[in-house]
Amino acid sequence: MGTDDIFKKRKLKKTRQERKLVLIALEDTKSSRYYFEELIKDKGLTGRVVIANNIGTNPNKVIDALLKYEQENRDEKFEYRWIVIDKDDYSKNEINGAIKRAKDLGICVAVSNEAYELWLLLHFQKVIRYMNRDELKKELNNIFKTRFGIEYDKSNRDVYRFIIGMQKNAVKNAKSLINHHIKNDEIIDPFNQNPITTIFELVECLNKIYENKECNCFPLF
Repeated sequence: MGTDDIFKKRKLKKTRQERKLVLIALEDTKSSRYYFEELIKDKGLTGRVVIANNIGTNPNKVIDALLKYEQENRDEKFEYRWIVIDKDDYSKNEINGAIKRAKDLGICVAVSNEAYELWLLLHFQKVIRYMNRDELKKELNNIFKTRFGIEYDKSNRDVYRFIIGMQKNAVKNAKSLINHHIKNDEIIDPFNQNPITTIFELVECLNKIYENKECNCFPLF
């Protein structure tokens, strides 16, 4: 192999390593953002995975934030685009409309009913009963005080550090929850099914990219 071939190979490898891979838009500015920022750093994906600036919490505003980033950074091309949204108190039209809009635009969706904190709670235990936001936070608070001697705080950047060792358990519990809903209803309906979260799909996507593998989009919808 000649010197030019070696140089080209090295240049191609460098370009592949540095290219933008994932663009993520999040509903909130603290809990889930801090989690994914730490996950990105932990996997050495800084610069290859980008989080768009928040412009609002409404599900459609999350999509708008992603599109706004793309419009303002046209030179950056992403292989995967994800939004992370919660059911919260939004209407069926707002949630299902945003999911359909995202899919029509080729954007992957990670959705939680009722809130992102369900994903955190699944690191510690299975959840199959209905839980609202206050119940999720109360349960997390009890667990954090018992295990770590601190209260759960969504603005705490160290939450990821406390739970990273239990990520496989969270994925397992989230998938078990999906199977529970499929068994009972035969379809996935994030608006009506509580508890449910597909955040594990985005987490698995980032893990696969870390392992230089391809990841999926919309396997559940």
